[in-house]
Amino acid sequence: MTKRIFLGLTLAFYCALISAQDTSDQDTDNQYVTDQLRLSLYANANSSSQVLKLLQSGDLLKIEQIQGPYALVTAPDGTRGWVKRGFLVTKPTFNILYRDEVQKTEELTAEIEKFSNSKAVIEQYEKDMDELVAKIDQLEEEKQSATEAIAGLQKEVEAKQREIDLKDEDSAPAWFVLSDTFQRYWTIIVPIILAIVILSFVVSKLVIESRIKRKFHGIKIW
Repeated sequence: MTKRIFLGLTLAFYCALISAQDTSDQDTDNQYVTDQLRLSLYANANSSSQVLKLLQSGDLLKIEQIQGPYALVTAPDGTRGWVKRGFLVTKPTFNILYRDEVQKTEELTAEIEKFSNSKAVIEQYEKDMDELVAKIDQLEEEKQSATEAIAGLQKEVEAKQREIDLKDEDSAPAWFVLSDTFQRYWTIIVPIILAIVILSFVVSKLVIESRIKRKFHGIKIW
C-alpha cells in the first residue's frame, strides 16, 4: 500500500513538473541548443523517426509546438522538425557568448586602431601647421624687406624728380631720367615681387590641402 502511494505521488510530481515545463517553454518562443551537443532534428515526435539533420550547439530554434518531451521547432536554415526538449536552454550558450566576446574584442581593436590613426593624423597636421607658420613668417619678413626697398626707390625717384625740376630746359627730359632709374632698380624689384606671389600661392595651397586632409582623415583629394 505504501509503495502504491509513493508511486502515485511520484507520478503526480512528474506530471506537475512536465506541466510546469510546458508552460515555461510555451512562454519562450526561442531557445538554444545546449553546449557540447549535436542534437538530432527528427521528422516526427519520436526518436525512431527519420533524422532530418543534426543541430549544432548554440543554434537558435523557434519553438512552434510542444508535445510531451518533444518540441516542434524551426532551425536557423528554415528546416522544421522535432527535437528533445531536455536539450534546449533559454539563455545563449557558451559558444554564442564566446563568439560575441570575440566580435566585441575585434570591434574594440578596430576602434583603438582608428583612434591611433587619428592621433597620427593630428600630429601630422600640427607638424604641417608649424611648417606653414614658419613659411608665413618668412614671407612676412620678405614682404617687409620688399616694402622697405620700394619705399627707398620711391624716395630716390622723388629726389630725381626734384633735380629734374631744377635743371634747365636744355637738360635731359624728365621721363628719360625716370626711365633710367627704374631700369636700374626694377631688376631687383621684379624677382622679389614674383617670389612673394609664388610663395603666397604655395602657402595658400598647403593650407587648403591640410584642411582637406584633416576633414577626410588623411586622404589627398587634389
